Amino acid sequence: MRRIVIAVAIIAVALLVGGSVTSTSTDLSPNRRVAAVFVGDTDRHTCTAESIHSTTGDLMLTAAHCVSAITAPLHVVPGYAAGREPFGSWSVTAIYLDPAWISGQDDNHDFAVLRVAPPPGKHRRSLEAATGRGFSFLPFRAGVGVRVIGYGAGSGDSPVGCRGSTRIARGAPTITCRGLVDGTSGSPWLVKRSVIGIVGGFHQGGCVSFISHSPILSDGLPALIARAERKGPGDTPPSTVPDDC
Repeated sequence: MRRIVIAVAIIAVALLVGGSVTSTSTDLSPNRRVAAVFVGDTDRHTCTAESIHSTTGDLMLTAAHCVSAITAPLHVVPGYAAGREPFGSWSVTAIYLDPAWISGQDDNHDFAVLRVAPPPGKHRRSLEAATGRGFSFLPFRAGVGVRVIGYGAGSGDSPVGCRGSTRIARGAPTITCRGLVDGTSGSPWLVKRSVIGIVGGFHQGGCVSFISHSPILSDGLPALIARAERKGPGDTPPSTVPDDC
C-alpha cells in the first residue's frame, strides 16, 4: 500500500521509472464486480478486491500484502459507494496464497485469492450469481491500454479510476495512471472484461500515486485459482509484510 512522500522523492522516482502521466484519477460509478475490503468491525476500507470467474462462483482477487499481518476478520463489499452496500457485505472464509509469498513475500507473487460467503440471512447465491460473471484472467503484455478502478483508503466514498498503458519498469509490470492512492492496492488492471494486472508487487504497488506496479499474475495465479476451486483449506498469511517506500 502507498505512503505520502515529499515532492523531491516524487520527482526522483519519476525520473527513475520514466513515462508521462496518461490520465487523471476521477470518481467513478461503482462496478458490481469490484469491492472495497474492510478489516474487522470498522466502516473504513483499506484495499480493493475484484470478482474473478471460477467454477465455484465465489472467488475474488486482491494483493497478498492486503491480507498479510492482519488478525481481524476480513469482509468485502461489492459495488460499494457512499456507504451503500447494494450487494451486502461478504465474509472472507479462506485465503489462498502463492508459496513464494508465504515463504519470502516475493513481489512477483503479491496476489491472493479469497473465497467469500454471502451475508447472513440475505441469500445463499454465489457471488457471481449475485453480481454477474467475474472477470477472466489474461497474461500481462506491454503496450496494452488498461483501465483501473479501485478504492482509496477511507469510508463513505466512491471508487476512483484512471487509464494508462502497460510497460515493464524495474522488471515489473507498470502503468502511469494518476491518482491510485493508498488503499487502491489490489485494484484490477482491466482490458475489457479481463484482468491482466493488479496494483501491488514492487513496493506494494508503487511509491507515488501516478506510477503503479503489478505482480506477475501468470506466474502462479492459475494454479491458485484451481486450488481455491477445489475448496481445500486456505493458507495462513505471513505475520509481516515487506517494507514499502
